[in-house]
Order: sequence, then C-alpha cells, then structure tokens
Amino acid sequence: MPDNFKKDTSIEDEIEKSLQKMVEEETTVAKALVGKNDLPSNMKTADINDGKTRVIPQITDEILREQKKDYSATDGEQEDVMEDDNIFADDEEDETEESLDNDNGNKTEAVADKKPKKPVDKKTKLIFAGVGAGVAVVIIIIIIVAVSLNKKSKQNYDYYYNTGMKLYEEGNYGDASSYLSKASKENEGKKNLNLKYTLYRCYESSGNEDEAVNVLKDILSYDENYEDAVKALADIYYKREDADNLTNLIRKYQDGKCKDAVKNYIVSEPVPSKESGSYDDDVELKFTCASGCVVYYTTDGKEPDSKSTLYDGTGIKLETGTTKIKAVAVNSMGVYSSVADLEYVIEYGAPAAPDVSPASGKYSAGEKVKINNIPDKCKAYYTTDGTTPTASSTEYTGEFDMPAGNTVIAFVIINDHEQSSSVVKRNYNVEVKNTYTYSQAESQLKSVLISKKVLKSDSIAADGSGVNFVYISKTKVGDNEMYIIRYDVIKGGSTTTAGLYGVDTSSGKVYTVTGKEGSYSAKEY
Repeated sequence: MPDNFKKDTSIEDEIEKSLQKMVEEETTVAKALVGKNDLPSNMKTADINDGKTRVIPQITDEILREQKKDYSATDGEQEDVMEDDNIFADDEEDETEESLDNDNGNKTEAVADKKPKKPVDKKTKLIFAGVGAGVAVVIIIIIIVAVSLNKKSKQNYDYYYNTGMKLYEEGNYGDASSYLSKASKENEGKKNLNLKYTLYRCYESSGNEDEAVNVLKDILSYDENYEDAVKALADIYYKREDADNLTNLIRKYQDGKCKDAVKNYIVSEPVPSKESGSYDDDVELKFTCASGCVVYYTTDGKEPDSKSTLYDGTGIKLETGTTKIKAVAVNSMGVYSSVADLEYVIEYGAPAAPDVSPASGKYSAGEKVKINNIPDKCKAYYTTDGTTPTASSTEYTGEFDMPAGNTVIAFVIINDHEQSSSVVKRNYNVEVKNTYTYSQAESQLKSVLISKKVLKSDSIAADGSGVNFVYISKTKVGDNEMYIIRYDVIKGGSTTTAGLYGVDTSSGKVYTVTGKEGSYSAKEY
C-alpha cells in the first residue's frame, strides 16, 4: 500500500474519531444538565463526571426579559422570586434608579408603578442550555459528514481500481486483490470482466485458489463464454484432480465456442464395433477406448458411471428385439467422456430361397445338381419323394448326380435360429439307357474304326494286316465308366499294339485313351 495513502487515511480517520468523541461528550453534557436541577443558572462552565470542563451556553439578559413579558406576578410572588433567585436583583435596582432620575426624584411613585419582572425558572434555563448543546452537536455532525464524504469521494471505484492495478503491476498481489475486490463490488466494476480476471490472477499468484475459483465462476455468471475464465477453471480443476467438476465443465463446453479451452482434458467416447442400426442376425458388440481408460455401460437406459457394468473386453451379445446401450469412458483421474448412446434393433430374417441349378427339364444320366447360395450359419436340406424338406431330411453337402428317371427334388435352407427359407422344387427327367456289355462295346468300337477307315472289316486292317482286340478293364475315367480295349495289329507273324480305346458303358461313346491303369485320361474319338 502506498505510504501517502496510509498517511492521508490515518489523518482522516483520526479527525473523524475525534469528532465522534466530541459528539458523545457533548451529548453527555446535555443529558447531565437536564438531569441536574441544582446547578447555578448563571454558570458559564460546568465540570461533568469525568472532570473535564465543558462550555455551557450563557443565558443573556435579553433572553430573560423576553421571558418576563410572558408572566404577571403578585408582590408576594416577586418577593418569593427575589429570595429564590438573585439574578434579577441588580437589574431591578438599576431600573429603579433610572426611574427616579427621570421623574425628578419621585422614587416612591416609580417603585409603586413598577411591576416585578417574571423570573426565568431553572427548568427553562436548563432547556436553553440543552438547546445550545444540541446546536453544537449538529455542527459537529455536519463536520463529520463532510469529512466522511470527502473520505468516501477518495475511496471510490476509480481509486480502488487504479490503486489495485498499480499494486498488481508491482507484483504486490495480496494488497492488489484487496483493492480490486472492492472495485469489483462497485457498480462500475460488477460487469468489468477484465478487472475480475486480473483479480483472479492476483488470487492465483498469491496461492488463494478458493477465491480464484469464486472469481472465475463470477465471471462466467456474466459471460459463460469468457474463454480465458473457462480455461483457467479447467486448469485449476485438473491441478486439484477434481474429476467431477472437470467432467461437468468439459461436457458443457466441448461442443461450443470454448471447446479449445477444455480440449486438453477431453476424454474420447468409447468406440463400438458396430454402429447403431437394424440387423437381421445376432450382434456381438465390443468397445475400444483410449489408453488408460476403462468403459462402463448400461442396457436399462440409465446414465453410466463407475457403478455401472464394467466392460471386460469380451463381446456383448445382442439378440432379437431392441437394445439400448449407453457407454462412457473414464480415465485414471476419474474424468468422464461424453456418453455414447447406442440403439440396436435385431430382427432375425429367414434365409433367402435356395438357388438350385440346373433348371427343371430332360437330362442325360450323369448330370449334377447344385445349390449356389447357402449363407453362413445356415444349412440346406432336400427330399426326392415329393415331401417338404425339414432339418430331419437329407442334408445337402455338395453337388450330387441327378437321379435316373422322372424325379421331383425339393430344397430348403434353415438358419441357426431355426428359421426356414421358402421351398424350391426341381423336376428332372433323366433318360434310362441299357448298360453296354463288353461284346456290345467291342462291336461299337469296330464300327467306329471302320467308319474312320482304320479297318476294312471287323478282322482286317486298312493295309490288309490282321487285327486283334484285347479287353483290359472296366473302369471310371473322369466321370464316365467305360471299357478299356487294346487294339493290336498282326503283320509278318508279329503282333504290335496300335491303340488304346475306351467305350462308355452307358452311352456307347468311343474315346481314345492314354496313360496307365488308375491314371487314364480319355478324349472322345
């Protein structure tokens, strides 16, 4: 605090205290005078209880004469008054002598004609004394008020503000906060937010965090988007590890104008493995969160907190119907993220109808039947006797041969919720042929070789050599069952193999065959 300010304030305070003391003493005198009926009426000073001399207003002759006009007294009354109060004796003698001089010695007549004056009784004198004291008191009060107003005029908003700011600049934060606090309570200071922010910095610098918080809250009550105040408040809450207040502050400002003021303390929401929405199958929901955080969640619509279910990292299985989940991440200090509000609608859908190929129609033996669209967690079933397939029917495990004859095959797909697709039917008409015997197969081969001009006849080759056909085996080459037949040529007494052929046992088709037993390959001839 500046020395000249302390000096001026001290002098004014002492003057004010002295004047107030005088008022009290004069009031005491007035009360004493009213109460003391035995004091002499002509006293000019009086010693009161404390032994100090007090000035008592003097009762003048003019005042007494005015009083005498209001009274008429008998001779007896005059005598009593004269005996009781000597104050009028000298006055009466002076007036009598004056009358004798003016009337050429007619003393007796003057005395006879002169009526006694009405004396001022003691009570009246005391009243006048009290009035005088009261006037003195009023004057003193006026002086006190003037001094007080002068003092107050010096200690106004500008004085507090300027003094406080000067002390702040000098680094005297304790005294500065005292003056700036007073300035902030004046009308001009209540809405001066820069002043209040400086006051906050004084409290902060002097270690008075509680008052610093109060000032910041006061600033935000006038302007809730005063960004410096929001950031300062967030910093204090973080320093104090006041997780609840920091959480509330973050949630209020993280999506608004002051989001930058709290961004350093924001805890990210937990991230779900599947977004909210509608699904036709079970959902296994998982959450991820920032390092050092844990996740709490509810499924009953309540706001999650540390007393809610702790997510342990395993999937949360959501089944048919609507499920509402609220999840929140909490860091090691206890600061909460905003709440992830999720809703899932699970409506199991029946599988699509099976896509079966080929279409219904006439086919040769050996054609394959196939289902092209079996979803995950589903199985397909079929029947060949015209009944509707169920989970108890023959399970489809892959393509299969089309049955011989005229057959209706029914197909269905069933999911793991036991929901069935619509049933698809196919009508296949597969022509049934007689199976070729080896003799028939050999004749079929000779006919083809003659047509190809390899033979002239069943027993003579085109060049006139002899021929011989040798049965090797009946085996399956690829998808076809066939007889394997060796063709030999006899010439000059020696026999050589001229070719290896296969004849399909069901169709009679002829194939040229290469390779060895167990690994034949065939090509239609």
